Amino acid sequence: MGNKRKNYSEAQNVYLVSQVSGLCPLCDEPLFYDKGRRTYKNYEIAHIYPLNPTGDEVELLKNEDRLSEDVNSEDNVIPLCEICHGKFDKPRTVEEYRQLFNLKKELIERAEQELLWKQYNIEGEISQIIEALYQNTEELDEFDINYAPKKLDQKLNDTMLRPTKRKIRNNVRDYFVFIRTKLSDFDKSNPDLSEMISGQIKIYYLKQKRSGHDQQAIFENIVSWIRRKTRAGSSDGAEILASFFIQNCEVFE
Repeated sequence: MGNKRKNYSEAQNVYLVSQVSGLCPLCDEPLFYDKGRRTYKNYEIAHIYPLNPTGDEVELLKNEDRLSEDVNSEDNVIPLCEICHGKFDKPRTVEEYRQLFNLKKELIERAEQELLWKQYNIEGEISQIIEALYQNTEELDEFDINYAPKKLDQKLNDTMLRPTKRKIRNNVRDYFVFIRTKLSDFDKSNPDLSEMISGQIKIYYLKQKRSGHDQQAIFENIVSWIRRKTRAGSSDGAEILASFFIQNCEVFE
């Protein structure tokens, strides 16, 4: 007897649709449409690994990774518009399976990161540094921009993209002394605050490392966390701060 198709609850449907931002992940078609005064769904819940694979599909996918052993798990399903669902199922190819597998894997990892953002806090004063980066241009000019980030070449490995490495080096060269001075100023009115902030960054980094992410992913995840926690308008300030903590040894030993 084959696997029975699961009837996903309304809450599960909302979660799955929100995971893809309300758009078919294969063609960007909206998963809802309006007609008259009502809204109708324009999607079906597709199984990435087949619910009941044929013999040919078992053979086709025998060496492929799976997101869950339970074919009805939310990790193994994704909402697709009706047209894309039909194309994906008939016939199913290895290339299409890998495409959806990787899409869903990224969505799962993003959801895990969003949960970490909520669990791991950072002192609110860090927002003041980001604001200063955008506002105090005259103050920035007072600092020597010839700071040489000598340690970075030893820390950054081949999993870090070359443009990101260059960005980190430039950030450290231009802003390291400025940020270090700002953290020192915090300690004058709130002793050990800079050490607390450094410790929070270190713990978040270690969580990323323990999850098995490479350096590129770790850097991007730390930037996203800092930006979310500080509600920064752009990622530039968060990238500068993350670069500082790489040079300052909290990130990447």
